[in-house]
Amino acid sequence: MPLIQDTETQNGLLLLWEITESLEQLKQLASAFLSSPAFQLIRHPKRQKEWLAVRLLQQAANCGQQQFRYTDHGQPCIDHPHYHSVSISHSANLVGLFLHRDSMTGLDIESENRNFRRVQSKYLSEQELCLAESMDNGHGWCWCIKEAAYKAAGIPGLGFRDQIHIYRHASGELGVRVQAGSHPDFDVHREKRANQLIVYLTIRPASPV
Repeated sequence: MPLIQDTETQNGLLLLWEITESLEQLKQLASAFLSSPAFQLIRHPKRQKEWLAVRLLQQAANCGQQQFRYTDHGQPCIDHPHYHSVSISHSANLVGLFLHRDSMTGLDIESENRNFRRVQSKYLSEQELCLAESMDNGHGWCWCIKEAAYKAAGIPGLGFRDQIHIYRHASGELGVRVQAGSHPDFDVHREKRANQLIVYLTIRPASPV
């Protein structure tokens, strides 16, 4: 189906596409991208569909093919007159693209049916485990938050358990901090569509002095 969500938030733009099309239908919709060497290297049909859906979202955000590239570490970058950072995620048939005018960004989409508890000791501190237990789908939300923070930081090998910390503000909202380099705190934005958990991050504004 076409674009299912186009949301402006804190100078950012979240775009979501639910893939209900066949591969041939997506190829017709995204025919301008079929000659890309990157696409021609993809062999698995599911991965081809995801790649094409991302390009359709890219097109919806007025991003030309040459404006989209990747760093040596696989982090997406964008050359756009309005947006300066980008993050991509996909899970099952849902594909997402989050762009921001100036902030480092991170987006993650995961199925709520994934067994996050199986690896909880690898990504949750004792304090975060208590936080996860206090929320519906808490283990899944915490995984998404940390995955999005990892993407936003762009630091290879960053430790999920020891270098990315989730906390709750006095207001009850969640925040996340990367304990590496000089990275700021991030605000956490969450939403759920069907059985997919969606998290995207923006830099938390500095408190007034």
